[in-house]
Amino acid sequence: MTGIADAILYLKRPYSKDRRKRLIAHFLRPSPQTRFAVLSWKRTGSNLLCGILYNHPEIIMHNELFNPIDIFTYYPKSLNPPPPPPESDDESQPSPPPPPRWTPLIRDLFPNDFLEFIWSGKSCGVNEPIRPSFKAIGFKSFPEHWTDVRNEHIWQDAILEDLRVKKVILFRKDELAVYVSMLRADETGRYMTHKYPEDMTFHIDPAKFQSFLDRYRHTFRQKYKSPIVQRDTFWINYEDLCDLEYFRLHI
Repeated sequence: MTGIADAILYLKRPYSKDRRKRLIAHFLRPSPQTRFAVLSWKRTGSNLLCGILYNHPEIIMHNELFNPIDIFTYYPKSLNPPPPPPESDDESQPSPPPPPRWTPLIRDLFPNDFLEFIWSGKSCGVNEPIRPSFKAIGFKSFPEHWTDVRNEHIWQDAILEDLRVKKVILFRKDELAVYVSMLRADETGRYMTHKYPEDMTFHIDPAKFQSFLDRYRHTFRQKYKSPIVQRDTFWINYEDLCDLEYFRLHI
């Protein structure tokens, strides 16, 4: 839809939040590199997708940057400033203080500043990109990353409703498989790629499973819905991601 059409729709309903966002999108300065966020759920194949993106030479792909436990990235050194130069004997020219190191606490206190640092694609204290000539930069996010630290409004404003940030929605069609995989990972404490015992069994409580289904479906049907979902959102499911033929033809 053109900017003129969006303006007409906005004037017809000026108090519509979605139409206001669509109109503002035409005036936002585009970033030189594509920004994106992989919005997903635990046990839906996000490590596989992030690994594929990380191996692309023109993409800076981080991991769970906003995990409440820690900042997970494929480039941990980018969060730390370089070692300070040796002190000079000239006391009249003291060495400048090093830039601060990004920690989970500082990230949660200053989430917008942290996001701007991430979007720059540079290492802490170094005016050079992590990957030269990168064309896209992104990270993955789960719902609890923001709710657990009460920063959900930041996610809403700076990611979901920032029309410069593309959304890659990764889900898994087999909802029971997601739930069982969560139980298995919680039982073993293994969340990455591991071989689990083949004789593991689980009791599935119908009420708990239904509660999971309600939250899972609400997340993908409502929570991850961008104001201009048809223009800034790409959907992919785990089953297609694992299909080599489909991957070659469509992804």
